[in-house]
Amino acid sequence: MRKEEAEWIYESLQKHLLRNEIEKKLTVLNLGCGTKASREKSKPYIHKLTISPLLEGSHRVIHSDIIQADGVDLCGDIFEPEFIKELTLLKPDVIYFCNIFEHLPTESRIKIPMILDQILNSNGYIIITTPKSYPYHADPIDTMYRPKPKELSDLFPGYEILESSEVNCGTYLDEIKAAPKVRILKKLLRLLFPFVRPKRWLSHAHRLIWIIKEYRMSCILIKKSI
Repeated sequence: MRKEEAEWIYESLQKHLLRNEIEKKLTVLNLGCGTKASREKSKPYIHKLTISPLLEGSHRVIHSDIIQADGVDLCGDIFEPEFIKELTLLKPDVIYFCNIFEHLPTESRIKIPMILDQILNSNGYIIITTPKSYPYHADPIDTMYRPKPKELSDLFPGYEILESSEVNCGTYLDEIKAAPKVRILKKLLRLLFPFVRPKRWLSHAHRLIWIIKEYRMSCILIKKSI
């Protein structure tokens, strides 16, 4: 998750959920949460902007991922019926579905709207973010699915669109300027060895296109009508 993306989520939470429903204690399901270290140490703005405001309001946050790790409350495959039932029993009022779509094969991706709708509580909210203009990044795959915000919201007919934006997230040059010189040197040297972990090499090489081209994220906040 990019910092600007996390800032968009924070602003959307403040505008539509935390102020309007402050007396209601929300259950928030964070799908594809990653590790606690990734949220709080590697990219501390994720916790600060997207998780901490919920905890400060005594809302319940449940972290879920397909890989068991520190900071994962529920581990399972969202495409498995039994795990879907387990998530549905949580009655989440809010679902985070951030930076997942691009890592799903097409046959899996098209199932997601129905699955999320099944899991989500009545009148609940879904926050979705996914790259619009972004380099290849396999985790473990990247299908290069790069939808516009409207393409995302169109996947959920009957949902009310509360926020829909393309968020600018800087350039690769901005990253280079901010990163330690040793780290940048390692990245440049890595380009000389394309046959060592080729997927990772392609990710490094592809970023060069974004030297001055803006990273952009498609971000939507939608509300279930019933």
